[in-house]
Amino acid sequence: MGCPSDRDDRPERAASQTRLRRPGRAERRDSIRNRERIIAAAQAVFQRDGIHAPLDHIASEAGVGSGTLYRHFPDRVELWKSVLTEPLQAHLAAAQAALSAEDPWDGLVAYLTSSCELEASASGYVNLMSTHFEGGSELAVLRTEIQQAIESVVHRAVDAGAVRADLAPEDLLFVVLSTSKVIEVTGAAAPEAWRRNLAFYLDAFRPDAAHPIDVPPLTPRQIMLSLLVPSVRSRRRSRTT
Repeated sequence: MGCPSDRDDRPERAASQTRLRRPGRAERRDSIRNRERIIAAAQAVFQRDGIHAPLDHIASEAGVGSGTLYRHFPDRVELWKSVLTEPLQAHLAAAQAALSAEDPWDGLVAYLTSSCELEASASGYVNLMSTHFEGGSELAVLRTEIQQAIESVVHRAVDAGAVRADLAPEDLLFVVLSTSKVIEVTGAAAPEAWRRNLAFYLDAFRPDAAHPIDVPPLTPRQIMLSLLVPSVRSRRRSRTT
């Protein structure tokens, strides 16, 4: 049997060891701050270089080591969830709001305007809609819901005779794609110039003076290949540098 003083010291020693192991408030604040810096850096890098940009580039942009990034986000998918879920939800909300509009034309205009506004705010819509997310994942489900809502927005407008009969859901992505380029080129000098570009497209959608178009709309597979090929090439280049 140990002496009383030994027994009395044990709780104190255990509490002391627990205090040593438990992160202090300053350490927790640093961890939260690092996580916020990583997310902000990922938003900037994804917008600039695409969402397949090397994670080391994000760590460098955030001013943290790669080990710190991986402690917060063990893989790319976890980082995607933190950065991309909100903009995907915003696009879904815009499409759903368009479907609730009383007039199908007004709904289509509202959806495209909202999408371009989100693109202007650096959400990277084209990147989001052209990226392969694992089937069944939260991001994949969100993107599928967006695609289905867009199809309903377009079909509703076509059925109502509000737009030309050959307008396809796939055409809307290229409206946003071209507008994205306008935003990139004119954003600093004329941040609202993209609205003029969109107005030209909307006038072209009207059925009144529509002319037959010999070239069919792209298939979903053609769109995916067209948008994914540049990012694949970019990843290959990054591996060789």
